[in-house]
Amino acid sequence: MKIMSMVQWVCLLPIIVLFGVWYLTKFMFGLIVLVFVAWLIHTIFGFAGVVVLALPIIYLLSYLLPNPRLGDIANTFMFKLKFRENGKSRNLPKAQVVDFKAYRRGTKQ
Repeated sequence: MKIMSMVQWVCLLPIIVLFGVWYLTKFMFGLIVLVFVAWLIHTIFGFAGVVVLALPIIYLLSYLLPNPRLGDIANTFMFKLKFRENGKSRNLPKAQVVDFKAYRRGTKQ
C-alpha cells in the first residue's frame, strides 16, 4: 500500500510542480501588469490618480477587516469621570415602588 502511494506521488509530482509554476507565473504577470497600470495612472493623473488607486484597496480592506460596532467605538473614546458636588453624588436616589392596586377603577377595597 505504501509503495503504491509513493508511486502515485512520484508520478503526480511533475504535474503538481508544473501546475504551481503556471499559477505563480500567472500571478506574477498579473501583478506586473497591475503595478504598470498603477504607475501609468500615477504618471498621467498625479496625486488624484493615487487617490483613485487607493479607493479599491480601502474598499477591499473594509470587507476583510471586522467591522467594529459604533457603541464600542464610542465607549473607547468616552471619558468615565465621576463628578461630586459638596461630597454628594449627582445620581438621583432610587425610586420607590408604588402599589396602584388601590387606585384602580371598579375594584373593591
